Amino acid sequence: MMIVLALLLAQAAADSALVARGERIFAQSCSVGYCHGVAGAAGRGPRLRGRSFAKDYLYSVVRDGIPSSAMPAWKDRLRDEDIRAVVEYVASLATAPEVAPPTNPMPPGVGPASQPIFNGPPQAARGHALFSDPVRDSCSTCHAVGGRGIAVGPDLTAPPAKNAPEMLSRIHATESRHVLTAALQSGERFPALLVSQTGDEVRLHDLTSAPPVLRTFARSQVISLAQNPAWRHDDFSKNYSAAELEDIVGYLRWAATGR
Repeated sequence: MMIVLALLLAQAAADSALVARGERIFAQSCSVGYCHGVAGAAGRGPRLRGRSFAKDYLYSVVRDGIPSSAMPAWKDRLRDEDIRAVVEYVASLATAPEVAPPTNPMPPGVGPASQPIFNGPPQAARGHALFSDPVRDSCSTCHAVGGRGIAVGPDLTAPPAKNAPEMLSRIHATESRHVLTAALQSGERFPALLVSQTGDEVRLHDLTSAPPVLRTFARSQVISLAQNPAWRHDDFSKNYSAAELEDIVGYLRWAATGR
């Protein structure tokens, strides 16, 4: 009896660790940008908290995605053990207690709810809206200001640029030093930012998609990390007109200095 109890306790501890690991991966890769909400709440993606799914179905959806939808396949972005950890975490949300709604809830199918009234000057207000525009790949998919956005790229308010050409020049200088090409044993190559690496593990932000995906690899899976002079921020900044870029700079300056 004591042996059985010890085995059950060990299994429970292992399951708990797997769920905790899945929770971390979900927060880093799924509950970002305008995808699923925090802790499985509704976002632009559907609510997961308080819903029951078969684990085989969850595994299939996470691994292979859903065709003709915003749900991507993660089989080339996450290791299989990470996918299974996410599945265990999402499955655990079926009986999770309700949580208080976020300050800025995102109803399913609607996208971000209305934002609090912005009290800055007109140019900063326009830049504020452009910075996190959910319709296009906006600045907030890679940069965070005032608690909004994903802090993948550098802080754009430290210090704020005087104008749009200066802001883009700084970004280009930064990317030339930090954007890498990751080459994997599988043959995959992609532009990336290095998050961390140890003797056993490498963590990278995959810049192939927006928002960037945080991916974790065993060190043996990574052949090389080399500077990537071909990746250009212009591919994203071209989504804005010159006037819009100046409005964004106005917002960044206001966020940093209050004027």
